Amino acid sequence: MWIDVVVSGLTAGSLYCLVAVGFNILYRPTKVFNFAQGDLVMVGAMASALLMTQWHWPWVPAFAAAAAAVALLALLEERVAVAPVLRRSASGTGWIITTLAVAMIMTNIVGKVWGADPIVVPAPAPLSNDMLGLSAVNISSYQVALIVLTIALVAVVELLYASLWGKATLAVAEDRDAALLRGIDPVAISRWSFALGGAFAALTGALAAPVLSASTGLGAMLLLKGFAAAAIGGLGSNRGALLAGYLIGMAEAASALLLSPGYHNAVMLVLVLAVLLAKPGGLFSSLEARTV
Repeated sequence: MWIDVVVSGLTAGSLYCLVAVGFNILYRPTKVFNFAQGDLVMVGAMASALLMTQWHWPWVPAFAAAAAAVALLALLEERVAVAPVLRRSASGTGWIITTLAVAMIMTNIVGKVWGADPIVVPAPAPLSNDMLGLSAVNISSYQVALIVLTIALVAVVELLYASLWGKATLAVAEDRDAALLRGIDPVAISRWSFALGGAFAALTGALAAPVLSASTGLGAMLLLKGFAAAAIGGLGSNRGALLAGYLIGMAEAASALLLSPGYHNAVMLVLVLAVLLAKPGGLFSSLEARTV
C-alpha cells in the first residue's frame, strides 16, 4: 500500500519538478515569475497529443515540433508582455498582470481550437501505462521512465549553467548592469531563456499527457503545483525544485490514502506554509554577505 503511495508521489512529483525547473530557467536572468508557464506546458501537451493521436506522428518528432512551437510562443510572450515592462523598470512588477493576461489568452484560444474535452494520450512505444505488478509494487514502465528522465533533465539543466551561456545567464541574474559592462547582453540572454523555458515547458507537457491526459485545465493545475515546488525548493534552485516536487507528490499521495483525494491542495498549501515559515527563502536558499 505505502509502496504504491511512493510510486504515485514520485510520478506526480516528477511533473511538478519539471514545471518548477521551467520557472527557474526564466526567473534566473529576468527575476520574472512567468504566470503563463502552466499554459505553455498545456499548449505543449495539446500540441504533442494532436500530433501523436490524430496525425500519427512518432513521439520524437512530435515532441520536437511541440518544443519548437512553444519556444516561439514563449519568445513572443517575452517580446510582447515582458520586455516592454522591464524596459520601463527592471525592478517593477507589471509583468504579473501581463503574463497573467497571456495565460488567459492562451487558455481561451486553445479551448476554441481544440475544445475542452481531454485528449487521452498513450505512452510512447516501447513504454506502456499498463501496471507491471512487480512483487508488491504496481508501477508502469512509463512511470519508471518519467522518474529517471526527470532526474536526467535536471542534471542536464545544471550542466547547461556550467557552459559559457550558463555563466552569462548567472552573471545577468547577479547584476544586469555589471554584466552589460562586461559585454554580456541581458536582453539577448532573456530572449534565449524564454525560448529555452518554452521548449522545456513543451517537453513537460508532452511527458505529462500520458499520465494526466491533455486538456485546457492542465495549465492551471500544474502552474499551482509548479509554483509551490519552486517556492519550497528556493526560486532559482533546480535541485531544490527536484526535492520539493517529490515532497509535494508524496504529501498528496499520502493525504489521498489517509484523508481524501479532495484534500490534496490543502495539504500542499500546509506544506508550503510550514517550509516557508521555517525557511522563507526555500530549502536551498542561502544568505550571503555582499560588499557594496
